[in-house]
Amino acid sequence: MSISWQAAMLQQLRAALAAAGTVEPYGSAVDDDLLDSWSDLDAAVELTEPVAFDHLGLGAAWAWQDSRTSDHQTLRTVLPDGRRLDLSVRGDAIAMPQPGPDNPVRFEAALAAARIGRGDRLIGLHLTMGILRECLVIAMLLRDRAEGTDRHRFGSDLDHRADDVARIAALPTDPRQRPTIVEQACRLYGDWRAELHPGYRPDWSGLTAVIDRGTAIR
Repeated sequence: MSISWQAAMLQQLRAALAAAGTVEPYGSAVDDDLLDSWSDLDAAVELTEPVAFDHLGLGAAWAWQDSRTSDHQTLRTVLPDGRRLDLSVRGDAIAMPQPGPDNPVRFEAALAAARIGRGDRLIGLHLTMGILRECLVIAMLLRDRAEGTDRHRFGSDLDHRADDVARIAALPTDPRQRPTIVEQACRLYGDWRAELHPGYRPDWSGLTAVIDRGTAIR
């Protein structure tokens, strides 16, 4: 019988943190009835010392969200191969590297795709609209640069970009289909951001991997 990637990752985390803490799964990782192709690994971690993410042996993270209070860390990570890991960490913290400039968009895209894939169109579209809003912000900055001012009484030749965003926002969010609305929103974001900042290089491989995993079994 094959072992799920969640179970294999749990074993890997326990081995990596054997000298620094404990790892206990919860959620779909301990209930086969909840486990599906969009599932991540949820785990509670108790640390006795700080640990770098690299120490976990999972490779580099493609995107993540790191939220902290005085005694708790919530670390939600997307790996390049589409596996997702949500850690609730106490005792100490897991240190992450400096995030890339589009890390928040990457993380929201992966979460939006998983939500839409699961059939949660409301939250999925809400997250996707956040990416499209960032596209509009970039378009406004491009207009400012083209016209040499951030004060505009009327529209400009770049107003058609609002139509580009509106066309993507109108795409279907049918969970029986691939969540292309998220992919197209990210493609637009990447193209426009590269236009604004020529040194920027978009990489949506992690998003593609998340969607490929989620849609592999139907």
